[in-house]
Amino acid sequence: MSKATLAPGSGPAAVALAALLLAACAGDGTDAPSPQPPACPGALILQGAERTAAYAEGAAASPEAQRYLAVVTNLASACNYVEGAVDVDLAFDLIVERGPALEGDSVELTYFVATMGPGEEILAKQLLSSAIAFEAAERVAGSREQLTLRLPAVTPADGAAYALYLGFQLDGAELDQRLQPLLR
Repeated sequence: MSKATLAPGSGPAAVALAALLLAACAGDGTDAPSPQPPACPGALILQGAERTAAYAEGAAASPEAQRYLAVVTNLASACNYVEGAVDVDLAFDLIVERGPALEGDSVELTYFVATMGPGEEILAKQLLSSAIAFEAAERVAGSREQLTLRLPAVTPADGAAYALYLGFQLDGAELDQRLQPLLR
Protein backbone atom coordinates (compact mmCIF):
# COMPACT_ATOMS: atom_id res chain seq x y z
CA MET A 1 0.00 0.00 0.00
CA SER A 2 1.40 3.40 -0.90
CA LYS A 3 1.27 6.44 1.30
CA ALA A 4 0.68 9.95 0.03
CA THR A 5 2.30 12.85 1.82
CA LEU A 6 1.42 16.46 1.40
CA ALA A 7 3.83 19.32 1.63
CA PRO A 8 3.39 21.64 4.58
CA GLY A 9 1.00 24.47 3.79
CA SER A 10 -0.98 22.53 1.17
CA GLY A 11 -4.48 23.89 0.84
CA PRO A 12 -7.84 22.10 1.00
CA ALA A 13 -7.83 21.64 -2.77
CA ALA A 14 -4.64 19.59 -2.59
CA VAL A 15 -6.11 17.43 0.18
CA ALA A 16 -9.26 16.80 -1.91
CA LEU A 17 -7.18 15.94 -4.98
CA ALA A 18 -5.03 13.50 -3.00
CA ALA A 19 -8.17 11.83 -1.59
CA LEU A 20 -9.62 11.41 -5.09
CA LEU A 21 -6.38 9.91 -6.38
CA LEU A 22 -6.25 7.43 -3.50
CA ALA A 23 -9.88 6.46 -4.00
CA ALA A 24 -9.30 5.85 -7.70
CA CYS A 25 -6.36 3.58 -6.99
CA ALA A 26 -8.09 1.67 -4.22
CA GLY A 27 -10.41 -0.33 -6.50
CA ASP A 28 -10.85 -3.96 -5.53
CA GLY A 29 -11.99 -5.25 -8.92
CA THR A 30 -15.71 -5.22 -8.07
CA ASP A 31 -16.37 -2.29 -10.38
CA ALA A 32 -16.09 -4.52 -13.44
CA PRO A 33 -19.44 -4.95 -15.22
CA SER A 34 -21.10 -8.25 -14.41
CA PRO A 35 -21.77 -10.51 -17.38
CA GLN A 36 -25.30 -10.54 -18.77
CA PRO A 37 -27.30 -13.67 -17.95
CA PRO A 38 -28.04 -15.90 -20.93
CA ALA A 39 -31.22 -15.12 -22.85
CA CYS A 40 -34.29 -17.15 -21.97
CA PRO A 41 -36.61 -18.55 -24.61
CA GLY A 42 -39.37 -16.04 -25.27
CA ALA A 43 -42.83 -16.58 -23.76
CA LEU A 44 -45.83 -15.07 -25.54
CA ILE A 45 -49.60 -15.28 -25.55
CA LEU A 46 -50.63 -16.22 -29.09
CA GLN A 47 -52.63 -13.41 -30.66
CA GLY A 48 -56.15 -14.61 -31.42
CA ALA A 49 -55.95 -17.43 -28.87
CA GLU A 50 -55.89 -15.16 -25.81
CA ARG A 51 -59.66 -15.42 -25.37
CA THR A 52 -62.38 -18.00 -25.80
CA ALA A 53 -66.14 -18.13 -25.41
CA ALA A 54 -68.63 -20.97 -25.15
CA TYR A 55 -72.33 -20.98 -25.93
CA ALA A 56 -75.25 -23.19 -24.99
CA GLU A 57 -75.37 -26.46 -26.92
CA GLY A 58 -77.04 -25.96 -30.32
CA ALA A 59 -77.62 -22.23 -29.81
CA ALA A 60 -76.36 -19.50 -32.09
CA ALA A 61 -73.56 -17.31 -30.76
CA SER A 62 -75.56 -14.60 -29.02
CA PRO A 63 -75.22 -12.78 -25.69
CA GLU A 64 -78.17 -14.70 -24.19
CA ALA A 65 -76.67 -18.07 -25.17
CA GLN A 66 -73.16 -17.35 -23.85
CA ARG A 67 -72.00 -19.75 -21.14
CA TYR A 68 -68.73 -17.95 -20.45
CA LEU A 69 -66.02 -15.68 -21.81
CA ALA A 70 -62.42 -16.41 -20.75
CA VAL A 71 -59.06 -14.67 -21.22
CA VAL A 72 -55.47 -15.59 -20.50
CA THR A 73 -53.40 -12.65 -19.28
CA ASN A 74 -50.44 -11.49 -17.14
CA LEU A 75 -47.91 -13.95 -18.55
CA ALA A 76 -44.54 -13.94 -16.78
CA SER A 77 -41.58 -16.22 -17.42
CA ALA A 78 -38.12 -17.02 -16.13
CA CYS A 79 -35.60 -19.70 -17.01
CA ASN A 80 -32.79 -21.73 -15.54
CA TYR A 81 -30.20 -23.52 -17.64
CA VAL A 82 -29.40 -26.99 -16.39
CA GLU A 83 -27.00 -29.49 -17.90
CA GLY A 84 -28.11 -30.03 -21.48
CA ALA A 85 -31.49 -28.25 -21.16
CA VAL A 86 -33.38 -25.19 -20.00
CA ASP A 87 -36.26 -25.13 -17.54
CA VAL A 88 -38.77 -22.37 -18.31
CA ASP A 89 -41.14 -21.30 -15.54
CA LEU A 90 -44.44 -19.79 -16.71
CA ALA A 91 -47.06 -18.03 -14.59
CA PHE A 92 -50.28 -16.54 -15.97
CA ASP A 93 -53.87 -15.77 -15.05
CA LEU A 94 -57.01 -17.42 -16.41
CA ILE A 95 -60.01 -15.11 -15.93
CA VAL A 96 -63.58 -16.23 -16.65
CA GLU A 97 -66.77 -14.18 -16.83
CA ARG A 98 -70.01 -16.06 -16.23
CA GLY A 99 -72.55 -15.84 -19.04
CA PRO A 100 -76.35 -16.06 -18.69
CA ALA A 101 -76.45 -19.61 -20.12
CA LEU A 102 -73.87 -21.13 -17.74
CA GLU A 103 -75.21 -24.14 -15.92
CA GLY A 104 -73.36 -25.21 -12.81
CA ASP A 105 -70.70 -23.41 -10.84
CA SER A 106 -67.48 -24.20 -12.71
CA VAL A 107 -65.88 -24.00 -16.14
CA GLU A 108 -63.25 -26.35 -17.59
CA LEU A 109 -60.78 -24.43 -19.78
CA THR A 110 -58.37 -26.10 -22.20
CA TYR A 111 -55.23 -24.24 -23.17
CA PHE A 112 -51.96 -25.11 -24.89
CA VAL A 113 -48.28 -24.36 -24.65
CA ALA A 114 -46.43 -24.78 -27.94
CA THR A 115 -42.64 -24.79 -28.24
CA MET A 116 -41.20 -23.14 -31.33
CA GLY A 117 -37.62 -23.78 -32.34
CA PRO A 118 -35.22 -22.02 -34.67
CA GLY A 119 -36.86 -21.24 -37.98
CA GLU A 120 -40.28 -21.09 -36.22
CA GLU A 121 -40.67 -24.85 -36.37
CA ILE A 122 -43.23 -26.27 -33.92
CA LEU A 123 -41.31 -28.75 -31.80
CA ALA A 124 -43.98 -29.69 -29.25
CA LYS A 125 -47.49 -28.80 -28.14
CA GLN A 126 -49.03 -29.68 -24.79
CA LEU A 127 -52.74 -29.43 -24.01
CA LEU A 128 -53.54 -28.59 -20.40
CA SER A 129 -56.76 -27.86 -18.56
CA SER A 130 -57.89 -25.98 -15.52
CA ALA A 131 -61.22 -25.94 -13.71
CA ILE A 132 -62.34 -22.48 -12.59
CA ALA A 133 -65.05 -22.46 -9.91
CA PHE A 134 -67.46 -19.61 -9.22
CA GLU A 135 -68.72 -18.70 -5.77
CA ALA A 136 -72.53 -18.49 -5.50
CA ALA A 137 -73.05 -14.89 -6.66
CA GLU A 138 -69.67 -14.39 -8.31
CA ARG A 139 -69.75 -13.06 -11.87
CA VAL A 140 -65.97 -13.24 -12.52
CA ALA A 141 -63.55 -15.91 -11.28
CA GLY A 142 -59.99 -16.87 -12.06
CA SER A 143 -56.84 -18.68 -11.12
CA ARG A 144 -53.08 -18.13 -11.27
CA GLU A 145 -51.51 -21.00 -13.19
CA GLN A 146 -47.84 -21.96 -12.80
CA LEU A 147 -45.91 -24.57 -14.72
CA THR A 148 -42.37 -25.48 -15.66
CA LEU A 149 -41.38 -26.84 -19.05
CA ARG A 150 -38.03 -28.45 -19.75
CA LEU A 151 -36.62 -27.86 -23.23
CA PRO A 152 -33.95 -30.48 -23.87
CA ALA A 153 -30.79 -29.72 -25.82
CA VAL A 154 -31.22 -25.95 -25.47
CA THR A 155 -28.04 -24.19 -24.40
CA PRO A 156 -27.48 -20.61 -23.22
CA ALA A 157 -25.98 -19.82 -26.63
CA ASP A 158 -29.18 -20.70 -28.52
CA GLY A 159 -31.94 -20.05 -25.95
CA ALA A 160 -33.10 -16.85 -27.65
CA ALA A 161 -33.90 -18.83 -30.83
CA TYR A 162 -36.72 -20.69 -28.99
CA ALA A 163 -40.15 -19.44 -27.93
CA LEU A 164 -43.15 -20.71 -25.98
CA TYR A 165 -46.64 -19.73 -27.14
CA LEU A 166 -49.62 -19.92 -24.83
CA GLY A 167 -53.31 -19.74 -25.74
CA PHE A 168 -56.72 -21.36 -25.54
CA GLN A 169 -57.36 -24.44 -27.62
CA LEU A 170 -60.14 -23.27 -29.94
CA ASP A 171 -62.61 -25.70 -31.49
CA GLY A 172 -63.69 -25.63 -35.14
CA ALA A 173 -66.92 -23.72 -34.44
CA GLU A 174 -65.08 -20.94 -32.63
CA LEU A 175 -62.48 -20.68 -35.36
CA ASP A 176 -65.24 -20.43 -38.00
CA GLN A 177 -67.02 -17.75 -35.98
CA ARG A 178 -63.85 -15.66 -35.75
CA LEU A 179 -63.48 -15.75 -39.53
CA GLN A 180 -66.95 -14.16 -39.96
CA PRO A 181 -67.03 -10.40 -40.44
CA LEU A 182 -68.12 -8.45 -37.35
CA LEU A 183 -70.66 -6.38 -39.26
CA ARG A 184 -73.11 -7.89 -41.70
